Amino acid sequence: MKVLKLIFVIAIFAYGCQSTTDKVRDDFMPLARGEADEIILVIDSAHWAGQLGDEVKGVYQQYMKILNQDEYEFSLNRINPLKFNSVFRNAKNLIFVMTLDSKTRASKSIREYFADQSLKMIQRDSSIYYTVRRDEFAKGQVVLYLFGQNEDQLAAKIHENQEGLRELFASEVTKRTKEDVMAKTKENLMKSITENHGYEIAVPFGYDAAKDIKDFIWLRKIDAQSEYNVFVYEGPFNDPDFYQDIEGLRDEVTSTYLRDSQKPSLFIERQEIVPAYTKRITFNDKFAVEARGLWKVSDNSAGGPYVSYTFVDEPNQKIYYIEGYVYNPGGKKKKLIREVDAILNSFKTPSELKPTESTK
Repeated sequence: MKVLKLIFVIAIFAYGCQSTTDKVRDDFMPLARGEADEIILVIDSAHWAGQLGDEVKGVYQQYMKILNQDEYEFSLNRINPLKFNSVFRNAKNLIFVMTLDSKTRASKSIREYFADQSLKMIQRDSSIYYTVRRDEFAKGQVVLYLFGQNEDQLAAKIHENQEGLRELFASEVTKRTKEDVMAKTKENLMKSITENHGYEIAVPFGYDAAKDIKDFIWLRKIDAQSEYNVFVYEGPFNDPDFYQDIEGLRDEVTSTYLRDSQKPSLFIERQEIVPAYTKRITFNDKFAVEARGLWKVSDNSAGGPYVSYTFVDEPNQKIYYIEGYVYNPGGKKKKLIREVDAILNSFKTPSELKPTESTK
């Protein structure tokens, strides 16, 4: 993954040194508001309509991968800098975009957030193009400032570092989602899972164990309009090449364990018309394969998106395939898939748990 190349450690804003008054202000600072993935973008209309705007859209206005319908990963809302007020000021995610060569009133209003010394530094050093401030105007807030000497220069920097710039807010969305989902968990059920299987996984309030057998557990939450599902499969690690066919592994698991108890001929399978998106990642310091795709019931009566992680717990010589899939006919799926993804990311293998937490 490409990361941001430059950490702007010099105090670029006039608020750099925190006085006693500033600390008192922080104590009474309001909480950031809005959706976890909503971004308020403060940018001059001319920049928004040009190359700079296109690059920003390329980073923050892309569709989330593999959903039944198009949903943007972030909800990007552009605000004229001259209309930036206290309502927008407390947003969870803010981006300010400014170039020194722009002489419009809107651009000048953004430059007021920069100290004179900082503006001179930007003018001298073209490698400096961003800084990140947390809790700038509200607690729990992330503010990204993007700046350059001119539009072409800043647009090039954004293009070159788009994955790191995207991940800055993506990781915040993941963190906030996890905090919300894990606010209340079923401790007794979690303890039972660890005692029976040796691993650990968070079970938020509302989820129940739909199936719990030797090498498979299925957690499920059903609401009025939607359904959330998480399952864990564990098997012996006897084929080092199993990563070459993650889809085949999933097919075997779902056709074996996710069958209708009343109609055994019905089971969960992949929608092969849309190839799964796979990516090699690090999952809890282990090599893993992330997969995102679409599932369906074998009679085509239902379907939706899924996300999965496959990895090996080498000390125990076990393969783990963990997946979350959701069902929300006619409705949005983004929030649902993020919830089950947060649960998956709480998973810890037996070797990752402390001796006092794992089954002996």
